[in-house]
Amino acid sequence: MRYMGERGKANLANWNSNLGFENKLDEGAPEQEPLKFLLRRLLRGEQRIQFEDTGFAYPSELHSDIYVSSKQVRFDTNSSKIYIHANQAAAIHIVRPYALKGDEAPIQLISPVEIQHGNTTPPACNHYHDAPAMVFSSGGFVGNIFHEFNDVLVPLFITSRHFRSHVIFMVTGFQHWFFNKYKKIFSQLSRYEAINAAETANGTVHCFPGAVIGLKYHDNLYLNRSDVPGGYSMFEFRDFLVKSFDFNIKKVSQLIEEEKPKLLLLSRAKTRKILNQVEVVKLMEELGFRVVPATLDMMMNFEEFAHIVNNCSVIIGVHGAGLTNELFLPNGAVVIQVVPLGLDWPGNACFGGPAVDMGLQYLEYKIEPQESSLYDLYAPDHPVIADPESMKAQGYQAFGAIYIDKQDVKINVERFRKTLVETMRLLGRPTNPLP
Repeated sequence: MRYMGERGKANLANWNSNLGFENKLDEGAPEQEPLKFLLRRLLRGEQRIQFEDTGFAYPSELHSDIYVSSKQVRFDTNSSKIYIHANQAAAIHIVRPYALKGDEAPIQLISPVEIQHGNTTPPACNHYHDAPAMVFSSGGFVGNIFHEFNDVLVPLFITSRHFRSHVIFMVTGFQHWFFNKYKKIFSQLSRYEAINAAETANGTVHCFPGAVIGLKYHDNLYLNRSDVPGGYSMFEFRDFLVKSFDFNIKKVSQLIEEEKPKLLLLSRAKTRKILNQVEVVKLMEELGFRVVPATLDMMMNFEEFAHIVNNCSVIIGVHGAGLTNELFLPNGAVVIQVVPLGLDWPGNACFGGPAVDMGLQYLEYKIEPQESSLYDLYAPDHPVIADPESMKAQGYQAFGAIYIDKQDVKINVERFRKTLVETMRLLGRPTNPLP
């Protein structure tokens, strides 16, 4: 971590007026952008006007809340309190620095941070920093790759990328394994070592020239170009991943010389298993695919597995977090999602729509009731089989206990053949004609 002495204190005082830094990511002449301008780009409308007037704003959006300050910010790690002094009446804000404020299950796992803003008496600084802080939590549902990207990494990219790595991550719920797993991503977004907001051994109060508390969120694995400073989309995020992990393949056309297109099959071990996987793999091989079964052991080494995905033309799996690995496919590759009974909406919302937005080709195989293991447990006219939508009225827990936790699939290989033939067509490859 880069700490500051007396020289740093002087820089801190000058940040708001004249400090900028070079834009080294874009070609052309270097750009100099002062801190207040960078912070302002996160705001719109009345909140931007308020920020210009007071140096502090806290827009409340559909999915997320953020707090933005161009005033000096002091973070007391001993009490999890943030102090922002201003010549106005004191106000207290309690915030859980997590991107999805409406997602009740994970938000309860996030420890709150108290912001004291206004005419307060902040504690003395133990450490001065010459870059703004970005305060967020690495808690919630991390441990699940979908939530790691959807809830933390994509929102962090949205909120921090335009700082050109000149930002310090102040992290609540700090988990060392998480930062080690994604160290190549974090090192591209910040040139500084992340600070564990619960670390009190070396003094408790960190002082920054400004801060963003919380992360912006747009939608599942999605960037709204019009609401991202810098106008980034999922195309830019995936290009960012290519550079971060030094992927060799950017476009699926680079794999055209391979005799057989590689198809990565995500094998599930617990729920939503493909019960006749051997039969399905045989069909894939007959049609000319080189099948690469992805086991849990393979996926344990994140970076190694990401490179395996990047060298495949197709990824296929039953609805689940493993499909998040579509992020690492080359542009133009094909994503096939096997959609179990009752999971049409989450299938499209979590993986189908995002796949198209990130430059991939998307196919889905919606199973019929007879292909679901639930068909053996419930009568054909039972609402579980005949009307899954009606079961949602019982709440997510009850719905998920059936359709997420209790369901496997047995694919009709003759019906599935059409999906695989279409996949070959999308890749520009010949295949055996339909019988």
